[in-house]
Amino acid sequence: MSLSLKWSIQRITTKFEFKIARSAESYYDVVILELSDGEFTGLGEAAPSKRYEKGPEAILKMLSAKNNQILKISIDDAESRQEQLENMFPQSYSLQAALDTAFWDLYGQRQGTPLWKIFGATQELVTSSYTIGISDLSIIPEKIKEAAPYPILKIKLGTDYDHDIMRAIRAETDKVLRVDVNEGWKTVDQAKRGTEWLAEENVEFLEQPMPSNQLDDIAELREFSPLPLVADENSVRPEDLPGLVGAYDGINIKLMKCGGLTNAQRMVELSLKHNFDIMMGCMVETSIGISAMSQLGSFARWLDLDGNVLLAEDPFSGVGNEAGEIILLDKPGLGVEKR
Repeated sequence: MSLSLKWSIQRITTKFEFKIARSAESYYDVVILELSDGEFTGLGEAAPSKRYEKGPEAILKMLSAKNNQILKISIDDAESRQEQLENMFPQSYSLQAALDTAFWDLYGQRQGTPLWKIFGATQELVTSSYTIGISDLSIIPEKIKEAAPYPILKIKLGTDYDHDIMRAIRAETDKVLRVDVNEGWKTVDQAKRGTEWLAEENVEFLEQPMPSNQLDDIAELREFSPLPLVADENSVRPEDLPGLVGAYDGINIKLMKCGGLTNAQRMVELSLKHNFDIMMGCMVETSIGISAMSQLGSFARWLDLDGNVLLAEDPFSGVGNEAGEIILLDKPGLGVEKR
């Protein structure tokens, strides 16, 4: 059967402004792919990060230029496919991820099997966190109320008023917190003070406390830190992991950074080899991207797969999220449908 590929830009709006140490957004434009063999249709999503690549319009130009080559890729050979995608689109990890996901979804549907079964994963996943982005202090009580069903919160820091944010959160809840600084602390002394302070705030771990190009400083911080350190901006592709030994306790795998499920599998294997704890995370994404990452979710110690529940309205339905409990479906492929 010959393949056909359709693509479109979908605007997704968040319930609250989503702010981290380096940006603030109220909506995101993602690229949705539909890869069809005439009987089944595999879905993929590209949610490009401004830190790593250009936006959706650039992705559409790449798709237009390479459409014929994409349609010649084998559905059944993931290793060959990943190599071809990386050669075609070296400048867009999210597009690699979208295409790899669509091919995997189509493959799973043709096999009549959920992808988590194909990957040797299970439906037993740990509880996912719910993210509280940086915001004005006056909005924090509303955000904590919105997050009431979720037992674990992920807090974005990296501002000049981090202590005020934490005080405002602790005035509302005593839940377990995870903290993501998104490279916001610039010196070792600042980061050491931060880890000492957060260790007294019932914080489980600290994600990407310093800029990724300060790896020696991060390794020094790890020797001091009472909290485990988890790489995010340092943990982009499989080839990054060997260089993180000694600097981090764990790594965060995100499809939109690593280039898709095929590379995510490689990162799982490398994490086991190098004794890293595994976290699986996301950008702000629809249920396509979240459902895709969830297929490997049982390999993770920590999950941060809340990108779809941060949306005012999700145009797709897939995995469930009930108070942080990710519900994997027993449907072929991703199990995602348009609403």
